[in-house]
Amino acid sequence: MSRLSRARTLPVPIDPTVSLQWPDKLKSDTLDYALDPSLWLQDSGDLLDAIDVTLPPQSGLTLLWWGVVEGKAAIALTGGTPGLTTISMTLFTTAGRQHTLNVTLNIQNDNTTFLAPAPLRLPGNYCLPPSSLSNNGTVLTLEDGSPLTL
Repeated sequence: MSRLSRARTLPVPIDPTVSLQWPDKLKSDTLDYALDPSLWLQDSGDLLDAIDVTLPPQSGLTLLWWGVVEGKAAIALTGGTPGLTTISMTLFTTAGRQHTLNVTLNIQNDNTTFLAPAPLRLPGNYCLPPSSLSNNGTVLTLEDGSPLTL
């Protein structure tokens, strides 16, 4: 199983006035991006439980998957309209904490023809982060048949 890239993982700041920006992506890139809440949750005993992601329609980005991976709020993006865009992510914890962050991403044109792949979804519009797939690409499930998410 692949791991999230540390190069595209930002710490969730304790100071809400701190601006966040991920490294640039090319329009044709398909990449994972993450937010690490460990400092934000330090000494709380709380854990990241779920995330919600909002992409502006004019961004041209396709959200392939989102979820909690390795304790981080992770997303995979592909495509995009060249220029700066702001991605909104809301973090939810097991103790009921909720925190919304806006992260800027600069999309660069690479002059290629690009067709974004269709996101893999289960019934109910559930996405599949890579931690839910086995090495051969099948969905990992619990005894009741529901997908395993880590």
